[in-house]
Formats: sequence, C-alpha cells, structure tokens
Amino acid sequence: MQTPMSLNPAQQAAVDHRGGPLLVLAGAGTGKTRVITHRVAALLDEGVPPWRILAVTFTNKAAKEMRERIDVLCEGRHETKELWVGTFHSICARILRRNPEGVGLSSHYAIYDTSDQRSLMKQVLADLGVPDRLYTPKGVLGHIDRAKNQGLRPSEMDALQILEPVATVVRNAYTRYQDKLKAADACDFGDLILHVVTLLRNAVKPSDSQLGDLDPMVRMTTRFTHVVVDEFQDTNPVQAEFVDRISRNAELCVVGDDDQSIYGWRGADVDQILRFADRHDGAEVVRLEQNYRSTMNILECSDAVIRKNAGRLGKKLWSDLGQGDPVQLVRLGDERDEGRLIAQDIYAAIENGTDPEEIAVFYRTHAMSRVLEDEVRRMGLSCRIVGGVAFYERQEVKDTLAYLSVLRNSSSDAHVSRIINRPARGIGNTTQTRLADAAAKDGKSLWEALLDPEAAGLKKAAARKVRAFVTMMQNLRDEMHELPLDELLARVVEVSGYREMLVSDDSEEAQARLENLQELQGNVMEFLQERPDGTLDEYLELVSLVGGERSEGDATRAINLMTVHSAKGLEFERVYVTGMEERVFPHARVLDDPVQMEEERRLAYVALTRAKRHLTLTMAARRRIYGQTQVGTPSRFLGDLPRECIHRVGDEPAYGGHGGGYGRRSAHRPQPTRKQAESWQNDIEYDVDPDIPFDDIPTDEPEGVPIYVGMLVRTRTFGDAEVIGWSGSGTKMKLQLRLSNREVKTVLASFVEPL
Repeated sequence: MQTPMSLNPAQQAAVDHRGGPLLVLAGAGTGKTRVITHRVAALLDEGVPPWRILAVTFTNKAAKEMRERIDVLCEGRHETKELWVGTFHSICARILRRNPEGVGLSSHYAIYDTSDQRSLMKQVLADLGVPDRLYTPKGVLGHIDRAKNQGLRPSEMDALQILEPVATVVRNAYTRYQDKLKAADACDFGDLILHVVTLLRNAVKPSDSQLGDLDPMVRMTTRFTHVVVDEFQDTNPVQAEFVDRISRNAELCVVGDDDQSIYGWRGADVDQILRFADRHDGAEVVRLEQNYRSTMNILECSDAVIRKNAGRLGKKLWSDLGQGDPVQLVRLGDERDEGRLIAQDIYAAIENGTDPEEIAVFYRTHAMSRVLEDEVRRMGLSCRIVGGVAFYERQEVKDTLAYLSVLRNSSSDAHVSRIINRPARGIGNTTQTRLADAAAKDGKSLWEALLDPEAAGLKKAAARKVRAFVTMMQNLRDEMHELPLDELLARVVEVSGYREMLVSDDSEEAQARLENLQELQGNVMEFLQERPDGTLDEYLELVSLVGGERSEGDATRAINLMTVHSAKGLEFERVYVTGMEERVFPHARVLDDPVQMEEERRLAYVALTRAKRHLTLTMAARRRIYGQTQVGTPSRFLGDLPRECIHRVGDEPAYGGHGGGYGRRSAHRPQPTRKQAESWQNDIEYDVDPDIPFDDIPTDEPEGVPIYVGMLVRTRTFGDAEVIGWSGSGTKMKLQLRLSNREVKTVLASFVEPL
C-alpha cells in the first residue's frame, strides 16, 4: 500500500513525463486527481510560472478540490492563485472577456442561464409561429446545444441529420435565437466555448511578430506552456478543439478513462480520447491500473464486462486489497421481491454497524426508483435521491396526480392552478392572475372563476382558451365513472396533451418523463391488484400519505438511491445494482445500436466499479415497469461474469448468445430449484415456480408479448416503428408509435406485430 503522499511507479511516470503530449489512462479508483495535482505542483517546483499553467475540468467542485490539493502540496512555496484552474465554461468566459469584440460582444456581455435561454427561445418560437404543443423551447434548445457541442453554426445543421420538418424549425430557430442573443449583448453556455474556439481559429499570427503580439488571441495561444485536462473522455468535439488550439505551444497532458465515457447523450464523444494519439504526434500513453478502492472479485467482474467492448484502448485494474467477498448475483420473482430483499439486507447491514452513507442502490432509469423507495421506507430507513427527485415529487407525476385530484375535487385551487396551463395551452400568467383575483374578490374557488371567464375581465381569445380547458376537464369527469382507474389515468395523460408534449420533445429527459408516467400507470395497476375495489379517492389518499412520509431524515444517516449516471465519480462500501435484465440494463433503446450498446456496457462498468467491498447484482423473473409486465431475460452483462468471482442466490439462469448463443438454453442446464439466502430474510422467494425453467416463464399479460418503451414493431399501414408509450389494456390497448420519419401515430396494439 502506498502512503498518503506517495506515488506508485505509473503515477510517478505520469507526473514526471516532459517533452511531448501525454495521455494518462486512469482506471476507476486509480488516483487520477493525485496525478494531476502532483504534476502541477512538480511543474511549479521546477520554476514554471503559475500563470503559464492551465488546468481544466468539468465541474466547479472538481476545480475547487484540485486547487485546494495543489495548495496543500505547495505548502506556500508558490503563488498558486495565479494558476488558471477552472471548468471549460469558466476558463472560456475568462478568455472571452479579453476579446469579446471578435464575436460581436462588448466586454460587459451577459451570460444567459437555463431559464433565460428558455424564455428567449419561447419568444423565438412565437415569432416564427411555431405551435408550442409540438415544439417546446427546451426541446429546440436541446438540438441547438447538440449543434454547438459539435461546433456547428445554423448553416451547418444538416450534419446532425435531424429529420424534417424538425430540421427546418430548429435551423430557423437557431438563426433567430443567435440574432436575439447578439442584440441583447449576451451568449449562452454553449456560446462561451464556441465563441472562444472561433476566435482561436481566426488567431493567425501575421508575419510581423510585433503586430501579432497585439492580437490578444494570438498571445493566448502562446500564453500556456503546460495544459492539463481532467475527465478527457467526457469532452465533446468543440471542447476537444479548444484544448488542441489553446495548447498549440504547450505540453498537453490529458487524463481520463475511455471505459467511463457514459455521457454520449450529452454530446460527449469517446473518440476524442480514443483518437488522442492519432491527433498528437509522439503522444505517450501511461496506464494507471492499480486500484485503491475495490477488492479483486469486484475488479475481475468489472473487467469481464468492459473487455467485451471493441472501442477501447485497454487496461486491466488490479488491487492489493485481496479477493474480498464474492459478488452476489440474486434472482428474484419480481421487482417487489427485489426491493424488499435490498431493504432488508440494508437494514441488517446498518444494524451490524455499516454507515448508511456508505450504502448505495443503483437503477438504470429514474422510473425504477418508485418500488425501491417504497420498500426502503417500509423498513423505516431514510434515503436520499441523488441527482434526482423522489418519484411522487417529479413534475410529470405531480401534474398527472393533480389532474386526477381536480376530477374529484375542483375546489382545490392549488391543483387547478398547477394544471391550467400544463401542458401549455395559452393560458398565461396574466390570465391566471386575473382569474385568481376575481375568485378572491367574490369568495369563490378558482374553478368557479374559470366557469365564467368574462366576469374576470378576460378578453375573447383568453376566455375561449379557458373554456376549452374547462370543457376538457368536464368531459374527463363524465368519463371518470365509466373507466377503470388505470384507464382513466391513461385517458388523462392522452386528452390533456401531456403525452403529446413529451413525445414531441425528442430528448433524453422527455423520454425519462414518459417512462415515469408509464411507471405511474403501473403504480395504479398495482394498487388495483392489491385493492380490486379501490377508488380514486383511496388511491389519491394513499399517494398523499406516501409523499408525506418521504422524508430524507437525518442527512448524515441516509442511504443513497440514484441512477448509474449519477453515480459516476462516487464510491461506496456496499453497492446494489438493480434490474440486471435485458431491456432494463442494457436499456431497450440501445439493443439494436452497436455504438450505444458499447456506451451501455461502459455504464455497467461504472456501476460495478463504485463498490469498495460488497457488490450485489439483482434481477427479476418478471418485472412490471412502465405499466407493463415483461419477462426478465438475464442481462448479457451477467453472462460475462467469471463464475469463480460470484455467488448465485436463487435459480441459475442460462447465459450465452451475445457472442456465444445468448438466450439458448443448454441441453445440460439443470432445472431451477427454490432457494433462499441464508443471510437474508426468509420471506423472499427466489423462483416463481420450481417446475418452470427461467427462460420459459410466461408473461402475465393476455397479449403474450411484453410491451416496452423502445420496442420495435411493424404496422400494416406505416411500416416499422418504435413504441414510445401506450394506454389501455387487452383488446383496447393503443400504442403510441414513432415512425421512421419521426412522425407520431396512435394505433391499436392488435394491428401491429413485434419485430
């Protein structure tokens, strides 16, 4: 073991390297921050002026930690305040302040935050006459952000291959948006980097060096003699170009891990690190492979998963912490069993002295947190939702529940005001204020004011929109008595326009919100299974009580629930990775895309390498997710795990196929038997039926085929399509489909067949 301030040979080699470009491949838990800070401190000790060193990272927290650790290492020997240490955005903002005229800004330019950007885009879309039910400011800004991440201007948008008519709308909006930003003497976050790259592209030094020195951007390209970049695997093309141009006359050292590149959906491009040596002649590669976090069983399993990726530079982590406990692989009946087992095991671990802060439960998507939250709470444990919001507190969930509440109690002003313009239906703040004032003046509820909008002083156009909302709600109330609760919820999401709003927003976040609504429908169906005669009032009461109990408790004594994406950079003594099934993890959306599947495999690698000593992977024979039950086919990642490093609890599923006949049952495969974990509560059954092989467990759905978001189907009229949502059940089930031209259609499920 190294002492706190010592370096192992590979770390020392990275710190000492001089004379050319350097790529430090830093595996998970190998001490990359130590290498960066020691390298900067060593450069200062060698006499390099602090103002000639640039260190770039991605978050303010990481930049702050980096500077603090450099200060400790230097022990007051150097003026570390003169170091350029910061995020890409903060460094570029600092550079842009020195030469804003080059991109048409003043030295006092404003930086628009997310709220400012959306307000401006709302004006742009209104100017263009774009229907707000089809194109949201957030969705259009997402496309523009993708363009800026790749260094593309409006005239170059074709490179994104956005389908029509979205492409034309985005291109026109991008052009007008930039014009409005310029007129306001402002830029957004994407502009900070793109503007600086533009200035650096134009910073051509003339033959007269003295004149050249007058150009601040030319001086900027010669200012730094050493540039260090952290988390290089997360850079997008425009960030990578900034690094290359700003380090034109400097020694460049980039630190990162290609195996942890998991933000492709944000614009990160793993090729930037994979092709680093190709773009920088004479680049040396130093691999940090000694891991100081995890035991060997965990590392062997992590390596087995990631080495299946073709697009990687290659390394193998090792540790001197010993083999440690085997990785637990647990198969359960359904997601309730999964949540209950995890909650019980966590409870036992805490009783035995484990700090709750050192326990984390991971899931692939936010929608999966609902059952886990419920079961953890039932065990009396406090939990923290890291990087997200508790299920019943999520905007789309609260909005939908508010619709249901208004159907039962229109006197609830809070619920009426929440949904009156969500999704947007042209009932703006001014209209809402007049209605609220009229209601208060007459001692009425807000709903009563809506019934007579003219009395509130609304003009004809505003009154017409209010009446349309009232009519919609009254029609839903009429249907409420005829429909089962789960179908009523689906009807609300459809008729209100909520589903259409999310479907038209072609972003990862909108997709996650759709999944949350499908999960809410599953929650209602679960409620009806437990209480066949349950009413809407009883359901709303139950949800309200659940939400009221959802306290994070003592912040220092809470376990951590999070998506795997939120877990990057963190580490925990005890980790549970849930939903290890095909179409869950890996996600259904990536199954037919080799590039996305490689990123999904990197995501699994990140999940496994967060664990220090105890790692448990769970899977379910059946899982009700997004409102549907699907058969739990084992994740291909489980089939990669070395048998000598794992301990199976429950039926041993068949693996293979993806690269070895995945999904095909061996003729010699033993029949499953009912097992129970000795160390866990004995009310969990690890098999649904001891006489049914795992691969043959049927779905509960009468259709016989599990439906899931991202599923590919073939229609008789529209050709192949992707499932993005559904409503109803049985013969009345309707599917929302995204066609190959990105158009959305709703068809009966009986008219499609799975591909």
